Amino acid sequence: MFTMEALLVLIAASIIFLLVFQASRRNSKPKPGNIPPGDMGWPIVGETLMFLKPSLSTTVGDFMEQHMARFGKIFLSNLFGRPIVVSAEPELNRFMFKNDTKMFEPGWPKSFSDIAGKSSISFLVGDALKHMRSNIVEFLSTERIRNLFLQDMEYMASFVMSSWKDDTLISSLDEATKVNNHVTQVRYRHEKASNSPCFENFQFSFYIMVKNILSIEPEDPLIERLLKEYNTFTRGLVSFPLKIPGTRYWKGLKSRRILLEILYQETEERRIASGDKGGSKKKDDFLGWVIRNTDYSLEKIGDMMLHTLFAAHDTSSRAICLMIYFLDNCPKAIAELKEEFAGVITSKQQSGGSKLTYEDYKSMNFTQSVISETLRLGNIVSHIQRKLSTDIHFKGFLIPKGYHFVAHFSAVHLDPELFEDPQRFDPWRWLIGSSCGLKKRSSSEFMPFGGGARYCPGAEIARLEMAVFLHHLVRNYDWAVAEPDCPMTAPFVDFYKGLPIRVRRLTN
Repeated sequence: MFTMEALLVLIAASIIFLLVFQASRRNSKPKPGNIPPGDMGWPIVGETLMFLKPSLSTTVGDFMEQHMARFGKIFLSNLFGRPIVVSAEPELNRFMFKNDTKMFEPGWPKSFSDIAGKSSISFLVGDALKHMRSNIVEFLSTERIRNLFLQDMEYMASFVMSSWKDDTLISSLDEATKVNNHVTQVRYRHEKASNSPCFENFQFSFYIMVKNILSIEPEDPLIERLLKEYNTFTRGLVSFPLKIPGTRYWKGLKSRRILLEILYQETEERRIASGDKGGSKKKDDFLGWVIRNTDYSLEKIGDMMLHTLFAAHDTSSRAICLMIYFLDNCPKAIAELKEEFAGVITSKQQSGGSKLTYEDYKSMNFTQSVISETLRLGNIVSHIQRKLSTDIHFKGFLIPKGYHFVAHFSAVHLDPELFEDPQRFDPWRWLIGSSCGLKKRSSSEFMPFGGGARYCPGAEIARLEMAVFLHHLVRNYDWAVAEPDCPMTAPFVDFYKGLPIRVRRLTN
């Protein structure tokens, strides 16, 4: 006898079959020209299942490994019912970034556009993209990072770690993500960490960004609701677009509506209180800045805030968990970090200072190297998708207009021709000799934050968050991974067991 769940799966599978079949008929017609070699896979489904197969985030995965071995670094595939050219070639990826918005357009899946919103920055082109990005960049000025964000990060790092007790088993993802509804307490796990969902809502990064975007403090009851809905929102972004109750897509759309209601209400209340132009009750946060400095519609502001909060906290949370994971297997790096942090503290004591400054952050060369190596090896964003708005020619290949394009960052970051022993965590690869200066990498070799017109405007914020969290963690705690666990890409980086660690407070 069929259960309701089985019936829903059958219906969903039938709908997917019809949608993919229709898309396949429309998009898989061969075109003339020297198109890159490849394998279109099975009829209708192509190679989608193999492409989506979970893999270690520190590897390129079976799909990329097998296809690059057969066809080289540029090849054709059939994914999601449409022809897609996949590139692990740094020069071609750089060409894409350089000509993004000119020869390419957004190519994200339907679920992403429906849940993130078509007015979010990921889907804007031309002047609209430039205008919105300039607003974000102007708000995230060096002065604001130096005087406001850094102060908040210091406070939040202490807030998150304040209740950690000796010899306590916790899920590091519970500390990087919020899995319960009590925002003023840190939840410790005495049961197995595998019982916890992974990457729910990032506590440290989420609190920082909610405070600076909406002026909401961790103790505010509203944050409990935001945390819950943002988890569901995030999980729906990359999902099959089946509007059936119970699916991730359906839940994601529902959470989008709830979050927009909160944002719309806050925006309208501020506009009324300030006479639409700021007034005496203006708040020095991103929402207030957008209201005062743009004429965006309520709908556009909603999509902008939704996407900014997602982009600002999600990658940072994953990066911090990866950093804990990699450092656990590299005691030499931890020792060098402790030495670097001790030097910073000694210098501050001599000058009469106490808190970290932006200059301290910039002086931490080995910390910067650990961050870069974590981003390279962990591959939080393994690839991005675009759609060609015109034919392009590259090294004798034709990639026709209308084809989709995948720039694969992981394959570049793990290329042995670019990085010696690429699957080894080696922060020292980023230093220059004994001078310990930071080594510059070509923008085509190292792309954790994208590039070109869509380069992540919050890249410096993300690196600063990682540095501040690491500074507080290494100076105050020892830790050890309690159960074997590893980062998997499926499609976001995830630790299936929650990366359980046992912490011990240091006596300084």
